[in-house]
Amino acid sequence: MRRLAVVPALLLLACGPKVQPKSTAAFDEDLPNQESAASDGTAAPIETAPRPVAAPSKGLRSGTIARDKLIAVLDAGPGMFLRQMELAPRLSGERFVGWELVQLIDRTGPLHDVDLAPGDVLLAVNGKPLSRPDQLQTVWDSLRTSNQLSAQLWRGEAQFQLEFAIDPPVAAPAATPAAPAQLTK
Repeated sequence: MRRLAVVPALLLLACGPKVQPKSTAAFDEDLPNQESAASDGTAAPIETAPRPVAAPSKGLRSGTIARDKLIAVLDAGPGMFLRQMELAPRLSGERFVGWELVQLIDRTGPLHDVDLAPGDVLLAVNGKPLSRPDQLQTVWDSLRTSNQLSAQLWRGEAQFQLEFAIDPPVAAPAATPAAPAQLTK
């Protein structure tokens, strides 16, 4: 399996678009296929039918990320990483859906090898939404000890997932054995 030099799916961890939304959307923690409240108080589904899996394009959808390279990216911070792309919020009406890739600015960087294209919309990373800055920070920090990086995306009317193992894996902490019960006389 090919080792990637930098975290390919971190492109999708943006919380601050370079383009401001045209309206004040309701940013919340729900993923887009869950229900949202309509203006009359009733629940209206945003996405009801499952999407087909998007056909792969030029890049990788899976592989391995070297932990030392990942840590270097995480240490530099999200701002440094986000300089290589332009993102915009994707809305469904007034509801935030995810982050849309407008363009990759650095066409020679490691993200060039990943199956990402302008128009792709990031829904979640490792199952966590990224609609607010605190959510980005939580996901960003969790990647230090994660053994995988998984990104859920839409491409047009289809969906797909990027799955990268992080190597070497972080060993789970050893369980502390319970102290033997003392008998009393």
